[in-house]
Amino acid sequence: MSKSLPLKGIRVLDFSRMLPGPYCSMILADLGAEVIRIEDPNFLWGNPPPFYEGTSISAFNAILNRNSKSISLNLKKASKGALDVVQKFVKKADIIVEGFRPGVTKKLGIDYDSLSQINPSIVYCSITGYGQTSPKSKEAGHDINYLSLSGLLGLNIHRDHEDPQPVIPCVQVADIGGALYAVIGILAALKKREGAPDKKGDHVDISMADCVLSMNPMVAAFEFTNTSQEENILHGGNHPYYSIYRTKDGKFMAVGAIEMKFYTNLCNALELPQYIPKQYARGEERKEIYEKFRKKFLSKTKKEWIKIFEKFEACVTPIQSFGEALKEPHYIDRKMIKEEIHPKAGKIKSIGSPIKFRSSSLQINRNAPKVGENTHELLISIGYSNDEINEMKKRGIFR
Repeated sequence: MSKSLPLKGIRVLDFSRMLPGPYCSMILADLGAEVIRIEDPNFLWGNPPPFYEGTSISAFNAILNRNSKSISLNLKKASKGALDVVQKFVKKADIIVEGFRPGVTKKLGIDYDSLSQINPSIVYCSITGYGQTSPKSKEAGHDINYLSLSGLLGLNIHRDHEDPQPVIPCVQVADIGGALYAVIGILAALKKREGAPDKKGDHVDISMADCVLSMNPMVAAFEFTNTSQEENILHGGNHPYYSIYRTKDGKFMAVGAIEMKFYTNLCNALELPQYIPKQYARGEERKEIYEKFRKKFLSKTKKEWIKIFEKFEACVTPIQSFGEALKEPHYIDRKMIKEEIHPKAGKIKSIGSPIKFRSSSLQINRNAPKVGENTHELLISIGYSNDEINEMKKRGIFR
């Protein structure tokens, strides 16, 4: 099946760390690209917890680095030959992914201007917090910082407290969003290169802070029209038909009955038909409806409500833990949970790709490598001899 994957024959060099860059490369690898991770053997977070029981194998890496290869290079020892190795790989590469702050790649000799001279067709993608040109471009940051700066964290507020305050999402929205936009940019640049007479590549500049801002078209619509965000159903301002309700057993149900037909079914399921004409009530009347809905949901358990809403199509679903989601028939049917055999950890689970093709399926064909696991074979593939490789190891270029 892998022979027909869309990115077969495309080679990716990934210098990135942590989540955004590796997530981007994971998608490219799943789509058939040959991903070579160029990893610093001294990077402290190269093998982060949690680990599979009884091993030092990172479960996080097992997911992100599947289908990839790893070469260990100490780029800070460029004068001792590491940069020469990189340049040889670049000659035969299509894509480069990096996530260093602007200026770092220049110091290491792996910036776009330098590498595009070696291979003008290279598609070079930089995934950073604030991009290559911002006044904040060289500032440090993490997901929570990009969420706060973009306004998203200010919208994600726990409103049931007397003192409402922002709630940190459990998903790295900026990191994952940045990775997804990076993949889109890379694929677009590859398509552009394909049609160009000179086969010239490009530099894709992804700012995670930009990505988060762009994810808010609904919020932007209210802001650009000077309409109160309280009227935005995504604002969480107790809109009865788009909210979360606690059940009798302390569980929760999510209600997304936006369309009139779903809202009608919701009211009928709750045995509150009198509120059918009042979906868009405001002020005290809206509060009254919300309170009635709240009390109704508190009258039955989550399981009871699941049973009831099997008969009423109202876009109402139970709020599940991640562990419960893994047992959800939908995800099982869609093969979103993959099992693979690891030589040391035994049978392990991974998250499957959400990209489905009729013509082929995306598989996990290779376990995530240890840092530097493929160094020798990759160096051989670009022309180094065993003696040269041993000499480089002695000089500390890799471990």
